[in-house]
Amino acid sequence: MTFAPLIKTVAPKSWKALDRAINNLRRYDAVAFTSANAVDFFFLRCRKLLAGKPVSPRTVAAVGRATEKAIAVHGWACTVMPEDARSEGLARILRVPRGSRVLIPRAERGLDTLPRSLRRNGARVTVVPAYRTVPDPEGLRSLRRALALGADAVTFASPSAAVPAVPYLKISGAAAVAIGPTTAAALRAKGVVPAAVSKRPDPESLARAVVQALRGRP
Repeated sequence: MTFAPLIKTVAPKSWKALDRAINNLRRYDAVAFTSANAVDFFFLRCRKLLAGKPVSPRTVAAVGRATEKAIAVHGWACTVMPEDARSEGLARILRVPRGSRVLIPRAERGLDTLPRSLRRNGARVTVVPAYRTVPDPEGLRSLRRALALGADAVTFASPSAAVPAVPYLKISGAAAVAIGPTTAAALRAKGVVPAAVSKRPDPESLARAVVQALRGRP
């Protein structure tokens, strides 16, 4: 097994929007996090800007268990978390009163599913970049080496990780396994049909999807 991180998280091009939101944190009725990375970068800036621990709003939403745990590490309590650990799942259950102010710190390029749903239900949503993902050249080199040595399957945990690998997948013929439908859609958009798609975005489900993909290979 080879671990090949194809992307890495770095600071956003500008902290301005996130810093403004943190300095006005008391104005928000809810904060929604769609990744553990967003949580960590958010609290990193809180430590830099605020004298003490940031006051938690009434509603703190997390997309899944990993994000919930990251929130807890920083001293806040998650109040909303879906069974379906995706933005779509959070969008279905996160309900705030009309006119509520909701802050969503996230990657510079993220899905609009959650903010669109909240706005449709009357919330005033502020989306701010807390981090961005960039290609990891060393990880891509590791992937190329593994494929050259005959790797049978490659797992993908995000759409942004899938895209740079596509040219090498097409050459190698290795099976692509996606952690969920969003990642699977990113692969299909680039001409790669996933051999299997995890039913849930967690390690156990992804492992089962890999087994399923390998069973179908000669």
